[in-house]
Amino acid sequence: SGPHPFAAAGGGTMRALPAARSAAASGVLIPQGGSYRTRPSGVSLQDVGAQGGAGGGQLVPATGSFASGPGDPVKPGGAAPGAQHVTIKDKIAEERRENLLECRSMCVFFTFLLVFTVAMLLEATPSSARLADRIRKRLDGGSIPLESISQTSDVYDYLEQVIVPGLYDNNTDTNLAIGLSPYLHPIDVYNRMVGGVRVRQTRVQYMPGCQMSPLFSEYKIMCYPDFAADSEATTPFGPDLIYSWQGDSGGSSYDGYYATYPAGGYTQLLPTDVNATMVKIQEMRTSGFLGPWTRAVFIDFVVWSSNVGSYAVVTINIEFAGSSRVGVHTALLTMASRSLGPSEFAGATDWVAFFFVIFVMLFVIYFMTEEVSEIKKAGMGYFFDGWNALDWINMLLLLASFGLRCYVYSSASELDIGKAQLTDKELFPSLKSFAQSVETVKLINAINAVLLWGKCAKHLRCIPGIKDLIRTVWRALDLFVPFILMLAIACVGFAVAYNIGFGSTILELSTFGSSLVYLCRAYIRDVKLLEAYYIMPEFGAFLILVFYVVFLLVGVNVLFAILAHAMFQAKEEQRKKKEDDHKDEPVEEFVREVRRRVRRFLKRRSPKLYKMIYRRRKKKKTLDQDPSEAKDDDGAAEAVLPDDSDDDSVEPSEVGGLGLPSKADLMRAIDQMSGAVLSEISIVGIEIRSELHDVCERVAQMMMAVEELTIRTDAVRLEQEEYLEGTG
Repeated sequence: SGPHPFAAAGGGTMRALPAARSAAASGVLIPQGGSYRTRPSGVSLQDVGAQGGAGGGQLVPATGSFASGPGDPVKPGGAAPGAQHVTIKDKIAEERRENLLECRSMCVFFTFLLVFTVAMLLEATPSSARLADRIRKRLDGGSIPLESISQTSDVYDYLEQVIVPGLYDNNTDTNLAIGLSPYLHPIDVYNRMVGGVRVRQTRVQYMPGCQMSPLFSEYKIMCYPDFAADSEATTPFGPDLIYSWQGDSGGSSYDGYYATYPAGGYTQLLPTDVNATMVKIQEMRTSGFLGPWTRAVFIDFVVWSSNVGSYAVVTINIEFAGSSRVGVHTALLTMASRSLGPSEFAGATDWVAFFFVIFVMLFVIYFMTEEVSEIKKAGMGYFFDGWNALDWINMLLLLASFGLRCYVYSSASELDIGKAQLTDKELFPSLKSFAQSVETVKLINAINAVLLWGKCAKHLRCIPGIKDLIRTVWRALDLFVPFILMLAIACVGFAVAYNIGFGSTILELSTFGSSLVYLCRAYIRDVKLLEAYYIMPEFGAFLILVFYVVFLLVGVNVLFAILAHAMFQAKEEQRKKKEDDHKDEPVEEFVREVRRRVRRFLKRRSPKLYKMIYRRRKKKKTLDQDPSEAKDDDGAAEAVLPDDSDDDSVEPSEVGGLGLPSKADLMRAIDQMSGAVLSEISIVGIEIRSELHDVCERVAQMMMAVEELTIRTDAVRLEQEEYLEGTG
């Protein structure tokens, strides 16, 4: 009996109302919800639930103290009894629920990431890359490199000395392939051409208005201008008008170096026989198929590899600008047979990859329903979270990829690739737009892969050991994004300067976009800026020096400073973080939940093992905290310990010190507080002594200075006296 150790007046203590003061004085305190209730002497723990608050009331924290009332707990801040409030246990339970939901979201996301990655890796075709490399070697092995073409007449030589030997070679492999199957023209024993080779050109009209004003304003000069929509020629030409303009429904426009060219044009098909092909090329040369009116030549053909089940759609682009410059580029698109639809699947791997894609779309539907529910719950605040915007971008790209895939499947069923070429080997199949659709699906999936693996940072910041690094980098973005914006503005200024200063003499700096790309390449040292220096030494040297100072010296050092600042702030936050703060700890919460369920399972299924493990731990912990409480196993000290229940409530030990503290806990807290105060006093005393020592040292130095001045004064006085005596 007697007052409870906690029942003292003042802040940080417990006070009881008169109706429950006697019960609080003579009983013990037991935790209930996030509050505490008194149990009178002689009343068992089972009877407390039946009595409610009639006998003793409840004790809850109230602005740093514990207040007891006859009924409902008193809300912190002096609210009236019966008012609804959130207890500490409710807050802990809410954090626990949010952590478990976050842990579930992490498991679902990483499962989705695994399924997506496996699907994309199964769809990858290394054999297509080998087919593309094989075709490039056949085209690059000729006597005339593609880059050496400087005029339209060189195109005929390229056809005769590169295309014909590379695609129409008559050797043992081609003869063996013809013996195996007479259909489709073989280029070797493994690969065959689907149709013949198509040569297509875009030409311009012979137009007036090329004179320069005002010197030749009175003259009318005819010329072939640069390619544009209004200058494109579509009328027949040649001997007996044998060359006519034709459209291409299966083709696509080409965005070249000097212009954007349409899919149609003047076309000529080369036969699959080598002798007939050479005759056809000679006819094109003598009839003037190509000339000064030509602005672009496209050499198209399709190769099919039966061994690996892949197609290669090849286009050799040769551009002729009005200023006589030439731009060349080889576009090679590959697509596997399974890209045409499920009917082309060759084995179990293709079907597994297809079903994994279906699983990916099921995940997308699930994620969309989750995002819609979050919008309803969060309202407009949902749209201010960058992660939500990234989620929608990723889901829309996945939907676009799947929709385009379905379009390719439906289009492939109508194309019947190679069916018409079985009867006519020279008939050219226009598959460029179809191959570009297949390539677009791959590119969208590649972007999705970057976004999905980048989203790992969102979940990795909740994993122990990694979250500190992720949060440091994330905090650095507060300064890093404005820094990148400033560098981007500076880069735009430099691009404009280089374009204005050197755009007329350096091709890579002729446009603003190419100048921007060129400077970015120069930043990573892929190209050099010395060409600008050679053209204009003073101005070029100034721009190069300022560019490297801004981007290399200042930019890199500021970046390091931002990262160092973020690491310092992260350490400060980690030091100030409370031990009982379990927010954003899904993995730790999952571990705690597993331990809680294991404990409950052992209590239900194996009570002896449960008592052997947990009772021993609890008794050892009690002895470590207060050895005096172990004197009587049936005393009040053991009664204070809460009874183990089978519900999912938060245990007092998991709340982080929110349970009823013992006498040993109070004494330990008092010792720590006293030690902290004494430590501060000692530090202050040391500082005072240090300052006193400094003052004493300064006083001693001043005394020494005074003594020195006194000695010097006496010496001067003696000298003056001797001088006066000598003169007197």
